Amino acid sequence: MNISKMKIVLWIVVATLIVAMSGCKKSDNTLNRDSLNSLKEARGYDNLYGFIEGMAIVEKGNYKWFIDIKDGNEIGQEKQYDDVRSFDEGMAPVKKDSIWFFIDKEGNEYWKDREYDYVDSFNEGMAIVHKDGYFGYWFFIDKEGKEYWKDRKYDFVDSFNEGMAMVKKDGYWFFIDEEGNEIGREEKYNDVWPFTIGIAQVEKDGKVFYINKQGEIVKKEE
Repeated sequence: MNISKMKIVLWIVVATLIVAMSGCKKSDNTLNRDSLNSLKEARGYDNLYGFIEGMAIVEKGNYKWFIDIKDGNEIGQEKQYDDVRSFDEGMAPVKKDSIWFFIDKEGNEYWKDREYDYVDSFNEGMAIVHKDGYFGYWFFIDKEGKEYWKDRKYDFVDSFNEGMAMVKKDGYWFFIDEEGNEIGREEKYNDVWPFTIGIAQVEKDGKVFYINKQGEIVKKEE
């Protein structure tokens, strides 16, 4: 075996050992999967899932809440939430009596009095929210609770990705940046896709284009 092949074999062996060791390593205070399953049975949970940011979703009967997988402490159990979503960026959407709002990992509730119809998880520091029922509108809030572009009453918005969010108004799609600048609205796109490495796919009248964050066409599909 030549030296190059020996190096490759050695690298594979080392990489395999690292993966194996990392899989066996446990944080001192973190419950492993067997412990969590035992906890589920002991406490009579119907379901335990959504292991994100050190928190898991608990489901029991008609209610949901969270446990900290480091120590098994329950967060929000006494609130009896009707629905919850996983934690992202330290906050989780929760629903109580048809109202959506947020909690942090200590169980503190935020913006419950605003009576949002729906809220989604935070992404890049912003979360999408909906107000005023079926014929209502979408906008954004930040982690301080500041509302953004509420007066524009978008028909739909999606989460920020690479500093850009897809939005829909009057039947057409376009983008907004973190400053609220609208990109591509005058083009009246029939559909758009999220930005990936600074480029987004858009569709208009059955034709597909690719644009940059300034709205300039960088490629047309043949």
